[in-house]
Amino acid sequence: MSFVPSPFPVALIYVCRSWYHAGIKYVYRRPRLYPKNYLDFVTTISSSDVLGKYVHVLDLRFTIQSGKNSYTSRLLRRCSKTVEEFYAPQTSFGYAPLISVRHCMNLRVLDLSLVSETVDLRELFQAIKNLQKLTVLNFPRSSVFCVDFDDNLWPPNLSTLGLAGGISDDFLLTTRFPDTITELTMAHCPFVKMDAVKSLLRQLGPTLTALRITFPMPALGFNALDTALSLCPRLYRFIVSTDYITHRMLSSENCFTDHPLEILELDCSGMLGQSHKIQADDIALAILEGRLPKLRIVRASIKLGWSKDDEEVSELIEVLSEKEDGGLWIS
Repeated sequence: MSFVPSPFPVALIYVCRSWYHAGIKYVYRRPRLYPKNYLDFVTTISSSDVLGKYVHVLDLRFTIQSGKNSYTSRLLRRCSKTVEEFYAPQTSFGYAPLISVRHCMNLRVLDLSLVSETVDLRELFQAIKNLQKLTVLNFPRSSVFCVDFDDNLWPPNLSTLGLAGGISDDFLLTTRFPDTITELTMAHCPFVKMDAVKSLLRQLGPTLTALRITFPMPALGFNALDTALSLCPRLYRFIVSTDYITHRMLSSENCFTDHPLEILELDCSGMLGQSHKIQADDIALAILEGRLPKLRIVRASIKLGWSKDDEEVSELIEVLSEKEDGGLWIS
């Protein structure tokens, strides 16, 4: 049964009783949940003492407005012994589900990025403080800043952190983040300013290999992330909105020689003036002059207005095509 490709064909468990017992755990290992089957799934898991232990990935992102807080809490309790990844729904995630998260001791991924309901950060950190295996944590985009936050509650093995919601400059400036973090994402942070972001990058930059800071971040300045490459000397992948950078990000003062960056993705809000802040020839020069010698993949938003018929873009394509598996993608 383990060789059967995913998604697992449910018809196999109807062949005979032995096939049912062999295949049922693969059916429930990563259930595909949608509004039409969500309530049936809740009923089935709730009425069984066995099926919940087969669930390893509980993904509720597509169950749009189909449940209640009690449903989410009940599923987490039933699956608490085995669930390793939990992706929260946009709604139906309040205090009761947070309490149930505490019992999921094998949880490795906790993704709350879609949650639109208000979540108090104090309650969130109380819920995760004993999750020793947690490596990925994405904050809810409507989280509330906690003034008496205790930074000793971070999970010990956290490697990927997604910051969002109502976090403030004080949170970023005073919190001691774990040095185990290698991937950082920031978006939907309306109150965070440039100095706080730079302070965070100074703290985490030496260990970061992947960084993503994208629109909307309304309090950031037009050149807030020009020093990102110098603050993150081990960065392998950088995804950034051009709203917060200029061509000076790739200059010799902000990008040291032989920087290890290999993947650069340029997003864009499409607002007036953003398409001219960084050009294709700025990237090509950074490669040719040895500041980004390992850069091989560039992905640019179509909102930047780049065209393969432009001379500057053609030159960048030629430079990247000389790299193994290198190239320029515009989408």
